[in-house]
Amino acid sequence: MSQSARLAAVRSEGNGTEREEALAEVRQLITDLRDAAQDGRDLARRYADVLQNVVDEYCIEFEKRAEAALARLEAAA
Repeated sequence: MSQSARLAAVRSEGNGTEREEALAEVRQLITDLRDAAQDGRDLARRYADVLQNVVDEYCIEFEKRAEAALARLEAAA
């Protein structure tokens, strides 16, 4: 039975037990969605940290290479 059909049946029958089951299912879905959203945010933070570290490493490496090249140019002048 589809979710909309189930909700329609709950409304028309007024079955308290089925209504409680549907409400419990909706609450669980909300909880699962919140957990998934939090997991997504945590994953995004981890990837952002990894990316920041990679960028920092490249910047430091290129800075060292630029300083060495500048030193060679100054020595040759």
